[in-house]
Amino acid sequence: MKWQRHVCLAAGLLLFLGWPSAVWAFHNWQRVQLPNGLTLLVVEKPGAPVVSVTLLVNQGATSDPPGKSGLAFLTAHLLAEGTRQRSGDQIVERIAALGGEFVEEVSADFTTLDWPVLKEDLAPALEVLADIVQYPVFPQAAFDQARNARLAEREAEQQETPEALVLRHFFGRGPYGLPLSGDVTSLKQIVREDVVRFYRQAYRPEETVLTAAGDVTLEEIAALVKKNFGDWPAAEKTAVAAPSLSINEKPAVVVINRPLVQASVYLTFVGTPAASPDTPALSLLSHLLAGSAESRLGQKLREQKEWTYGVHSGVEAWRQTGLFSLAMSVPYEVVLLALEETVREIVRVRTTPVSEEELQRAKQEFPARFYFETESVRDISRFLAVHEAFTQGQEPPDHALAALQSVTAEEIQKVARRYLDPQKAVVTVVGDTRAIGQYAPALVQGKLP
Repeated sequence: MKWQRHVCLAAGLLLFLGWPSAVWAFHNWQRVQLPNGLTLLVVEKPGAPVVSVTLLVNQGATSDPPGKSGLAFLTAHLLAEGTRQRSGDQIVERIAALGGEFVEEVSADFTTLDWPVLKEDLAPALEVLADIVQYPVFPQAAFDQARNARLAEREAEQQETPEALVLRHFFGRGPYGLPLSGDVTSLKQIVREDVVRFYRQAYRPEETVLTAAGDVTLEEIAALVKKNFGDWPAAEKTAVAAPSLSINEKPAVVVINRPLVQASVYLTFVGTPAASPDTPALSLLSHLLAGSAESRLGQKLREQKEWTYGVHSGVEAWRQTGLFSLAMSVPYEVVLLALEETVREIVRVRTTPVSEEELQRAKQEFPARFYFETESVRDISRFLAVHEAFTQGQEPPDHALAALQSVTAEEIQKVARRYLDPQKAVVTVVGDTRAIGQYAPALVQGKLP
């Protein structure tokens, strides 16, 4: 199941844990902190065609005030609509002239601005980025247009996504359960003053991480960052309580009617926060179950049963919680059988320790997945920012690598028992409800088999 974009960042963080130390040369990252609290991290990659910059603000959608979901989303997307010295049109023209793809993105836990540019354009790009982040004016007309556009999109939606339904089941109207970009009721409550207030509370140098990866040295970019961000004043520190998290642990079946040739089937469990000591073991468990063609479900459902072209797994970790998911596409007539075999393998890994051979194979295979997550300097820059945000600079990546490599079969079994309880799973089936009802009537009625 394709979750919110921020889970890709978290997945990249988790995949990175298993990368062999021999490849760490390209992650010779360096870290400095400005007097105002802004954290700068740099990965020097001589010869790279571009330098990618990521600015991460340590607050996202879970920081939205009650009843105003979508506020962080609106704030981020209004940053480039005008500053004290540039209009929105001038900013758009300047970004286009400098090239690269400038992207604002809001996740549950943080907000990121990404911009890969040629090295010769790095200085003017940082000047524009600093202007956008430090001096936005949030024009009323731009606010009205952005909010109304999002409202129109939400009101036009006929069905909620499978992802949204599962998140709401687990987390309700609390953190992680609401749409990142807001719902109709909340969006109607947001006014421009809310955006200004949220910006002042969230966008502060001591809550900001700026990372760069590419053909640039620490000395070069540190000078540019100090020039453009050094005068950004740190705000008075105020205690911001973490949003209250409530998790519904009851099982559920979600059936969504779509005209599909086959049924898309998902099993989802509540997982771990990113900083949990269980995260490395749960990541390896994911790979063991469905992370490759050699995995248990890959062998059982694809190679032996020939029911599917592939089974996929994912561990998505956020600041306070996470998800563990298994996904497959199968013919309607074997939906129940595929679920049965999947649960059987989950029960087996909960009751019987995996073999040392299987565990070592997973540790050797796992790194290949990270390679595809960090092919470009943009991937590296984003990963580094997220790693810093999740660990708060207290855990260097090599510590996480050692943690994953030392995972034991007993730890795999422990996290399977803790997180993969079939009595707490959400089963989602997307497809033609008539076909699903023919072969699995209990699912259509919302009942677990």
